[in-house]
Amino acid sequence: MTSVMLPKRSWRDLPSALAALIAQEFGLPLEPEALGDHPALAWRRSGLMAITGRSEGKPLIAPVALTTLADSALSLLETVSGRNSGIACGAQLLGARARMMGLRRGGAVSANGSCRILQCGDGHIALNLPRADDWDLIPAFLDGDGAGNWDEVARSVITRPSEILVDRAGMLGLACAAVAPSLETAPFHVAHSRAGEFPGRQGRERPVVVDLSVLWAGPLAGALLASCGAQVVKVQSIGRPDGALKGHAGFYSSLNGGKAERWIDFTSDTGRAELRALIDGADIVIESSRPRALRQLGIEAEEVAAKGATWVSITAHGRYGIEAHRIGFGDDAAMSGGLGQAMAAVWNEPLFAGDAIADPLTGILAALLAWSGWMTGGGGLISLALADVVRFACRYGATDIKQAREWQRLAEADGAPLYPF
Repeated sequence: MTSVMLPKRSWRDLPSALAALIAQEFGLPLEPEALGDHPALAWRRSGLMAITGRSEGKPLIAPVALTTLADSALSLLETVSGRNSGIACGAQLLGARARMMGLRRGGAVSANGSCRILQCGDGHIALNLPRADDWDLIPAFLDGDGAGNWDEVARSVITRPSEILVDRAGMLGLACAAVAPSLETAPFHVAHSRAGEFPGRQGRERPVVVDLSVLWAGPLAGALLASCGAQVVKVQSIGRPDGALKGHAGFYSSLNGGKAERWIDFTSDTGRAELRALIDGADIVIESSRPRALRQLGIEAEEVAAKGATWVSITAHGRYGIEAHRIGFGDDAAMSGGLGQAMAAVWNEPLFAGDAIADPLTGILAALLAWSGWMTGGGGLISLALADVVRFACRYGATDIKQAREWQRLAEADGAPLYPF
């Protein structure tokens, strides 16, 4: 597959674009800080180059400004909070999990092995099967085909249209996305904004945060808020705890170790009342559920935001419409957001870049937006989709193939030490 879909704006324009979006939505006239390392250098120094490219090939750069978005969002978070997070740069966070876990590059196979780019009848899809019971759904997904292994799945999808595959996966609760071009879009949406109507809510000097999220993006946002002085409580469901608990202990601790923790039985009246009390007392709520999940517990995000909280909703593809029912994870969402097409434009085939890269990017941005919302009075529901964050970032980077190849040479010649993690 050869693609000509390349970013159309220089990576140097991204910090100003992000600062302008924050100013537009929250009225914060922020000036972007000095640019961090060049995207190619930051990609290598964060350890991402080592996990990008085919396993039998050389390490590759991504020709888009993903590290610049991470650096800019973290810098702006430190500006609005008035605190140093203690993190060297945003790009440092993008490669941390892969380095902790010793992940390796796999080309069309994600670094953690759960997601694959597969050729289909009209292009490519990214199918992610991170849970053991996902494989139980493959026969329904492929009309009895699949036979429990990736080779059979690849053979079965090769003639099928991507739209049908994505739609059927959505109905079954599987994470599947078309490898799509980057589109013009904003990385977040603020609804029901009442910024300024709730000045000094609760009279606190630092926000109280209830973190209902799981896995990576939301917990990272909560961790960053804590590092900037927020009081963060991680709420765990007794019946369905954060799936990351079963993963790498050090990585889980890096995301949640600095938070207070409350375990609640969401199935009991007492537990639901406890959850409601926590949310009613929060300045910021972070969650990563599909909207209907919390509604079933009697929690309406719009109502909570209308009372003055800043509610941050993290989804794979969007909070509203048909996309609200789709699940997704960092690797497949990044392919939906244009990263696979950007890689194909330079390297002649869609490849994974980094490790579930949409997750840490969204987490850093979520922390910035959460603090900005609280600082300007609260009362907003902020919707972030993993795919939209990547779409936004993919509009900035190398402006043509020649420049992208120059980025590759720059990274290969770099001898600086990797960022700490």
